Amino acid sequence: MISPTLAGAILVALVGWFATIRVISASKLSSRKKHWLLIPSWIPWMVFALGAPILAGSLSLSNAINLGGAMTMGMVVSVVFSQRRPPKR
Repeated sequence: MISPTLAGAILVALVGWFATIRVISASKLSSRKKHWLLIPSWIPWMVFALGAPILAGSLSLSNAINLGGAMTMGMVVSVVFSQRRPPKR
């Protein structure tokens, strides 16, 4: 089970990432570039979310890598599926 400290850090990171997504969405970039910025914008927030519990000793590095990889893969799948649109008729 995830500790409350780790859950709080992940929540802060998700809120920060959603704020970053909001800024990217409001930019004048093409929609293709916006999609490609979603995952790289997550990486610093993930480091922030998992770095604090690692430094505090409540999460091992291997568990952080597994958790971060799982969250990142979930987001990659989400971005890929959001790009797939039904063909226009």
